[in-house]
Amino acid sequence: MPRFVIVYNSTTGNTRAMAEAIREGAQSLRLDAELVDAFDADPDEIASADAIAFGGGTFNYHPSRPVLKLIDDLGQRDMGGKIAVSFGSYGWSGEGPVVLAERLRAIGFTVLDPVIRARYRPTENELFGCSLLGKDVAMMLKHVKRSVGLNA
Repeated sequence: MPRFVIVYNSTTGNTRAMAEAIREGAQSLRLDAELVDAFDADPDEIASADAIAFGGGTFNYHPSRPVLKLIDDLGQRDMGGKIAVSFGSYGWSGEGPVVLAERLRAIGFTVLDPVIRARYRPTENELFGCSLLGKDVAMMLKHVKRSVGLNA
């Protein structure tokens, strides 16, 4: 079965709520999805996933450092063709998740859009968008699995 890992850094719980909504969306289509705090993420374990969601806020116009460090670690490996998504909550400027998506594309990930950003606490509509993003990842992984001739 394909492996989907959702790595996040959340100082206020808002980005974690988004991560949980992504997981629920993926699980609704019978894809196991694992939540991992960026501080606890093992780059080797994360690199073995088929799809990875990266969630973090924006701090002083920059992405969350623990998530950015993990992406930099993954950039030293062949990540070509793996699926990624980016999301996060912010209080002021909000470009962190967009910068993460750009960095992910630069190291070879196939990044699904949209990048979902929520100002402060995510609204029900933003959480619904996160759920849809989880479903998109699940459908993409199931399609890839079928296209290479494996059982779905």
